[in-house]
This record gives sequence, structure tokens and C-alpha cells, in this order.
Amino acid sequence: MSSLYVLLPATPVTAQTELEYVVAGSGRAASMPAPAQPALLPAPTGAGSELVLIAPSSELSWHRVELPKGLGPRSPRLRAVLEGLLEDRLLDEPENLHFALEPRPQAGTPVWIAVCDRAWLRAAMQTLEAAGRPVSRIVPEFAPEGDAALYALGEPEHARLVCASGEGVYSLPLTTASLALLPSLPETTPVVAEPAVAALAEQVLQHAP
Repeated sequence: MSSLYVLLPATPVTAQTELEYVVAGSGRAASMPAPAQPALLPAPTGAGSELVLIAPSSELSWHRVELPKGLGPRSPRLRAVLEGLLEDRLLDEPENLHFALEPRPQAGTPVWIAVCDRAWLRAAMQTLEAAGRPVSRIVPEFAPEGDAALYALGEPEHARLVCASGEGVYSLPLTTASLALLPSLPETTPVVAEPAVAALAEQVLQHAP
């Protein structure tokens, strides 16, 4: 069994788009990241194999809402209820957006909703389907869960700072000006950096990653 993990770019996906991917199998280490066009991606093999699409944090917004009692994830009213709950928080028309509910939501308690551009996501899935690489599931690059941590990602020209915790996910440019937009964090908050932006992260955060 092998699983193919593909990180979506922020730009629309076409047959010529180079997608970053890794392959992981049961009991073995993941492969090194590599780029490939959709038709040249390795095909997952074996029983239970899957292609997992990873939505980048820069393309998701997270919103916490309380679902009315009696409303479950399979309810035909769910989409309409979410549009009503989120209408005042969205920067685009609801019909242009895709909503994803957190796993195992409980009505009557706060739940997280991930929101992204519907056309962007649909184009990626259709392109992969046409290339013979149908998507098994979609997961976020970062989710609002666990203890707070800071992540410096990307290349120096387009570096990002992500803060993820049970209180939410913030995706910002890796600049000093972004620090004022972060929530209050303990001094012991871990910092993780990709090699290309490790020096920039230390300069901006005044803390070695």
C-alpha cells in the first residue's frame, strides 16, 4: 500500500502545472519531495492506497461556528445553514466558496469550518482526475488543533509565517510587520523553519528555529 500526498499551489492547476508531492507507504519512510505534472505523478499502488490533496494554509480561512441542534454533517440543510452563519465573515459570495466541516462535529458546540475558493479546488480535482490520478481525500496543510507552534515556509522572496494552534490558523508574510497580527504566544512556542527561510525566520522572530 502506498499513499501519494500532493500539495496544491495557490495558482490554478492545469495539465502543465508542476505539483510538489511525496510518496509514503506503510512501514517505510516518505520519499523526498519532488515536482511533477499531474499525468507524471506516481500512481498509488496496493490495497488501501490513496491520493491525498493538501490545501495550503494561504488559500484557506478558518471560522468557528455553533451548529444548530439536530443538524449533522449529512443534513441537506447544512450548506444553507453554513452560508447563513458565515455570511458576514466572508470576503466573497458564498456560492463561490467551498465549505469543509471538521471531522466528527457535534451540534450545539463550536466547530471549525475551512473555507476556500470553489473554482480553484474544483479545477485541481478535475485536472488530476483527467490525468488518471483521482483524489481520495483533501486535508489542510495546517489545522486549528494542538499547542501553538510557528512555521516559516517557502522561499525568501515569498516566505510565509504560519501560526497554528487550537485557537486557529494564521498565515502571514514572514515579515516583522506580521508579528503584531499574531495572537499572544508563550516564549516557549516552538519555531520550525524550512531550510531556505531559516535565517530569515531567526532574523524576524529573534529566535533560532
